[in-house]
Amino acid sequence: MKTKKLLALILSSCMILPMAACAKKSQKTSNINTAGDHPSDQTAIFELTNAQLPNNSVSEDELKKAYSKFVFGVLQRCLANAHGSNVLISSDSILFALDLAASGANGETLDQMLQTMMPGVPNEQGFQFAVDRMDDLSGDQLKIANSAWINSKYNDTVYKDYYSSVQDNFDAEVQSIKFDNDATKTINKWVSDKTDGMIKELIDSVDSRELMILINAICFDAKWEEPYKENNVDDGCFYETDGSEHTVTFLKGSQEDADYLECDSASGFLKEYKGGKYAFLTILPNDAEIDINEFMQDFTPDEYWDLWESRDSNVQLVYRFPEFKAEYATSLAGTLRDMGMEDAFSRNADFSNMTSEAVLIDEVIHKTYIEVNAQGTRAAAATAVEIKTHSASIADPFEEIKYVICDRPFAYAIVDTDTGLPVFLGTVETVDR
Repeated sequence: MKTKKLLALILSSCMILPMAACAKKSQKTSNINTAGDHPSDQTAIFELTNAQLPNNSVSEDELKKAYSKFVFGVLQRCLANAHGSNVLISSDSILFALDLAASGANGETLDQMLQTMMPGVPNEQGFQFAVDRMDDLSGDQLKIANSAWINSKYNDTVYKDYYSSVQDNFDAEVQSIKFDNDATKTINKWVSDKTDGMIKELIDSVDSRELMILINAICFDAKWEEPYKENNVDDGCFYETDGSEHTVTFLKGSQEDADYLECDSASGFLKEYKGGKYAFLTILPNDAEIDINEFMQDFTPDEYWDLWESRDSNVQLVYRFPEFKAEYATSLAGTLRDMGMEDAFSRNADFSNMTSEAVLIDEVIHKTYIEVNAQGTRAAAATAVEIKTHSASIADPFEEIKYVICDRPFAYAIVDTDTGLPVFLGTVETVDR
């Protein structure tokens, strides 16, 4: 097996759009002549899964915090080379692909792989974490697929129980093919099928010296638990770090559909997808001038957990973030409060000459339209002041309104709400339009 490349670990992470569900433990395998089982004088990591926990086992909380060090370690290294562009990773896709390889690793190689992904965790428990996590995440909203593509000329060098292990633990499809130009097409077609056509070409070519290519594909498709209605969608200005600005579509909401988040260096909100298994989380730096990629390079796992553990549904919240013309729209609530109009937006509001109900101003939306062309200029403006009763807009008691206005670069995650761990984690330096 003196090959230049023994393994190609491929990450494929996708969001939004469905893909065909994978049957659990499908064990789709071509007829492959193998080398039999792995050497009997050594123990493979897959032989230790589902075994009794080691004496130095760690708790579930310690497991997720160990894994979060890997999550942010990967993200921060990607950000260091971002050069002002948006970044998005799925650490779970990386984890599953690497554990397909770790299934066949041994000795120091195995130690380094597993201690990188799950630092400070006993190897068998770290490996089992990935196996369990894949089972926990898989469902209607998040599809996960794994595959092992074996170079047919190396069939008799790969152990049969390795094949079985990646099938049993990661539901991987194992295929033996000739590594030629057709192999590239075959593998890319598999990826395209598993991502519903979103990633059509994952690899450019295969090398005849490669032993196998291991692939993970993740696809997320979920609708909001509380969908955005027409009056929760408007246009506004997004301000990039370099000072440029452009109009984008914003989604907006309140404490009625999201929780408020806060740590020492940032604030954010958490909005659930249908069913509550997953949620969208934003991270907006307190420093409006800082580059989001630089900020997230210094953002630690401890800060992330502080943010996650701060979630509060009993805080009056106003949030906006881009969906990602020449119309402009903005929320003026924060501006007006800052200018001195505080009581109108609080429980101290007195509109007793308007109604006998206890009410306050919940939101002020201002929209303008301008069209300039060779024939002339057309323009218009409109302002809406939303008045709501206390019971409709406030959960008692509120100290103050919290604003999370993502009209500048921010970070975000799609999180597994059972653990708080990100499935996808990225930054928005600029909004495509």
